[in-house]
Amino acid sequence: MNKSGFKAISMMVVFSLVLLAAVEAIWAVRTYRDMRESYEQQIRSVLEEAAWKYATNSLNGNTLINIGNISRFNAFVGEGLRTAGLTTTYRVEVLSTTDADPIVIMAMGEEPASSSVLSVDKYLTPLILRLKVTDPRAEILASMRWILVLQLLSVVVLAATFIYLLRTLFLAKTLERIRRDLTHNITHELKTPVAAAYAATDMLLNDSALAEDRERRNDYLGMIISELRHLSTMIEEILRSSTEEYNRSSLRLEECTLLDIVEECRASLSLKYNAREVVWSVDIDRELTLVADRFHLAGIVSALLDNAIKYSPESTEVDIRAKAWDDSVVLEIADRGLGIARSEQRRIFDKFYRVSMGNRHDTKGYGLGLYYVKSIVESHGGEINLVSTLGEGSRFSIKLPRYGK
Repeated sequence: MNKSGFKAISMMVVFSLVLLAAVEAIWAVRTYRDMRESYEQQIRSVLEEAAWKYATNSLNGNTLINIGNISRFNAFVGEGLRTAGLTTTYRVEVLSTTDADPIVIMAMGEEPASSSVLSVDKYLTPLILRLKVTDPRAEILASMRWILVLQLLSVVVLAATFIYLLRTLFLAKTLERIRRDLTHNITHELKTPVAAAYAATDMLLNDSALAEDRERRNDYLGMIISELRHLSTMIEEILRSSTEEYNRSSLRLEECTLLDIVEECRASLSLKYNAREVVWSVDIDRELTLVADRFHLAGIVSALLDNAIKYSPESTEVDIRAKAWDDSVVLEIADRGLGIARSEQRRIFDKFYRVSMGNRHDTKGYGLGLYYVKSIVESHGGEINLVSTLGEGSRFSIKLPRYGK
């Protein structure tokens, strides 16, 4: 998927979520309005019926307003509310319209405790019959709470689903780019030693004078062996990263002298990078030992030292420190190289992930080294940390159990 397609899908997802949230909100508002209108209509119907009964009763021989009249009006309202199934607190009032502003001349019932009151009037000249009840907002919202919860939950679930979809698409896009880059890097690096070995073999086969010259013949044979070793190393690095995660339980633990392992790795890398000026600074006690898999411990040290040289200038310094700390051994390897940006440090141990080098193409790799290091450290029951500043260098700190996990 190209960048424009991914952007279009992202915009469609966001638009869908916004549209869904808007539809749910509109539906909830309309439902609330319908329920409120229905409630108010019930209150009006109760008042209409009570007013009709009150007026009819008042005209039957007693046209004066008295406490008996308001009591009957209150009784009519109460009966109407009970019949309608409404249990709200209510208050009835009789207001006179003889003055400019209606005046309450009689009232009966409880004043609604809520500050928000629903008031309905019925004009019965020269009177106004008023029914006051508690505003039904809280009750309506309470009756809708499960509907609102389900609506909110559906939006959240769909949002989570869409986010997961976008994350999956983004991961697929990233994996596709990694696969493409990895294929290109592996093809390029495997072709180089193969081409060199092929060229040297061809010279030996087709140049009889070269084949008879013992010294030159040995040089070419040595070149072939060197290139084949390089090819074997690259293949082992790829295979090792794909198989170690399934064989972490097969560690062969033994007592290892850390300084010996570091010296072996340093000597090997000095030959590999003999064209560079590397100043080694080693501070490790000769007696410092730990229980670990010697083969993989050497692989960890070699991978970190290789990175320290690979991503540093032609002339550089590499510091190697180790010390015992309680029941652990802490190994630190620091360089004066390019450093790693903070935004990329959290992904540096991901499989196949490589830090962007911009226009620099002299550092090759597959993004497997640090993944391997972290996997082996964790399989030993240890932990690895990175402190790095872009342009100043990096320091890797490994903490391993001294007496095995």
